[in-house]
Amino acid sequence: MTDKDASMLAKLIAGCREQMESDLCELVEELGPGLIEDLTARTSPAREPERRIAAATLKLALSAHWGKVAPALKAGLAGRTRQAARAGYGYDDARALKIVNDAEITLQLAAREVLERLATACREETNALERRISYLVLRSAMTPGDPTFKLSSLWPCIEAACAEVTDDTAAGILLLQLVGERLAAELPQLYRVVNEAMIDAGILPRLKRSYRDMTLVDPQELAAESAKMASALDRLVKARTKDGAATGPGDGSLELFDSMKTLQAAPAPADPGTHTNLVRLVRDSAAARDVRPQDAVSLDIVAELFDLIFNDPNVANGIKALVARMQSTVLKAAMLNQRFFADRSHPARRFLDSISTVAVRWGKVVNVDDPFFIKLSELVNKVQATYDGDIGVFDAANAELDAFLAEREEIEEQQDRELATAVHAREEEIRRTRVAQMRAQRAANQCIERLLGPMVPRQIEEFLRSYWRDAVQGRISRSGEDSAPTEEALQTAVALIWAVTPKHDPGERQRHAARLPGLLKKLNAGFDEIGAAPDERKTFMDTLIELQLAALRAEKQKRPAAKAKSTSIPAPAPEEKPRARSAGPTLQVSHATDRGVHVQDISLPSTGELNADNTPDRADLRRVRQLVRGDWVDFITAGQNRRERLTWINNSRTLFLFTNSASACAISITPEALAVRLRNQTVRIVLPDRPIFERAIHGAIHSLDQRA
Repeated sequence: MTDKDASMLAKLIAGCREQMESDLCELVEELGPGLIEDLTARTSPAREPERRIAAATLKLALSAHWGKVAPALKAGLAGRTRQAARAGYGYDDARALKIVNDAEITLQLAAREVLERLATACREETNALERRISYLVLRSAMTPGDPTFKLSSLWPCIEAACAEVTDDTAAGILLLQLVGERLAAELPQLYRVVNEAMIDAGILPRLKRSYRDMTLVDPQELAAESAKMASALDRLVKARTKDGAATGPGDGSLELFDSMKTLQAAPAPADPGTHTNLVRLVRDSAAARDVRPQDAVSLDIVAELFDLIFNDPNVANGIKALVARMQSTVLKAAMLNQRFFADRSHPARRFLDSISTVAVRWGKVVNVDDPFFIKLSELVNKVQATYDGDIGVFDAANAELDAFLAEREEIEEQQDRELATAVHAREEEIRRTRVAQMRAQRAANQCIERLLGPMVPRQIEEFLRSYWRDAVQGRISRSGEDSAPTEEALQTAVALIWAVTPKHDPGERQRHAARLPGLLKKLNAGFDEIGAAPDERKTFMDTLIELQLAALRAEKQKRPAAKAKSTSIPAPAPEEKPRARSAGPTLQVSHATDRGVHVQDISLPSTGELNADNTPDRADLRRVRQLVRGDWVDFITAGQNRRERLTWINNSRTLFLFTNSASACAISITPEALAVRLRNQTVRIVLPDRPIFERAIHGAIHSLDQRA
């Protein structure tokens, strides 16, 4: 290793440590209000007196002393020893030799439990980091046992800082528990950033996890979960046997499967938002009366499972439709082997869970033309047609899907690398043109504002202030504010507003019908110019159709009132109260095309134009800094979601690139602008979640177990 390499690695390690400690101090400082909210619920009269008193004591102490915690933590982190880390938590050092009383022992034991919980939460990230640290030790870039990133080195500093709040044992234990609960969700993010920085530096990049992973699984937790699930299943079967239900000597499984197969072959509902629970229909049929108790329990669980999936607002209708085609297969797999419920490694469970891990790329709007959806649909049809009880069908489907995902991931990574290279080459150009783009954006905002009246439908106003504003801005940038292309864009906006204005006579309706094709053509041209994703375009066009139909029905709705004139004086129509109108988006937006991909660039205005609406919040900035490549984010514009994956961050972390292979559109955005959108709720970070089937199985068994 050269001196230059050693210097670069030392700088990397120091930078990672500084960033991690800074984020941790910020995070802990911001915990105070949330902890007080947690304690408010714990002071209710329903709580046990001892716990209620501890919560009340801690609440008072937090209000008075929480401000001391962050400075104490910062001082503790600065004074951490850089010598070889001791094994374990550290109570085996000289401090453990002093005489301690029962209260101190109780506090130490509680602290150990919290540390163990944190270690479990961070295990996936810390395991990868340990391997990278070992690599750095072998290259003499770090000393053996260096505790810089060890959780066992960070936790004593956190514990000592919390001791600044109270010396009451019960309150201190409660504080450590509450802080541990909060940190269990946040600390893994800090370790992710360190791992990502080392990946960028080429330190064991092959350990980088695939974007396909949804949640991290600990083997011990998995074993405990399976045992708990098996116990619940046993209780349900015993309850069935005790009640005497479904205990007939015959086995009606074959008849039941035939009924299910017949129902599954029926045409799907015309409404894409409607999904029939065929398992529940079969469970309530005569065919289910003679099944064994364990089969009856499986029927109940699977029926409840599909109810939960079909009623889950977080599952897209396209995914529900895909899952609905698997009902007979899932029921058969569950009845043939109840291990299906308790074992996530079961081939059928792995295939079903893979639907979730792929569906993360779409959010609530599924792109049925996406190669990923087409492949999933193909495999679902294949499994549904060939499964006869042989789990080898699922093994084959899993292998085929894994190969497809690996191939597609490599294709996407190559495309992302090329796009990132192009964006990186344009960074300086982007910075130079932002001033001119801001002037064009301001002019476009003023042009749109002049067209809006109090009666413009909300959906049209949002569209004009966002999508169409960008189209007008682009034309102003290219041709000028008084140019023919800009005038055409503004006339299109006027025509759009007129198209959704109530039509009161046949002549207006005829003119509308004649002008509509030209309007749609111009709207689509504007969408092309700003690179709107296909789903965004379709959603707006569907909304436009509904608004036009409402406008065309206006005359029919007026006629009853006109007839009433001959017999009585009609009541005056209530006046619609004008809405309060926002000033529109305050972030700076521009558009360009690189390598055939349309890139939307988003940044903050110049410092002199920042206000309360476009000033980033410190907590949001920290959340943005914790994003790593592979994370998914929902960008929300005019109520429409656009899900993008973070695929590139420049070396100075001043520009993030988000892409999604489902469309030829990308977003480059500065961290500050992303933090503002996070604050304004026009961006939502997609958090890891359990797969759809896993959530539903847990919910179904818990619900039935509670009723048993």
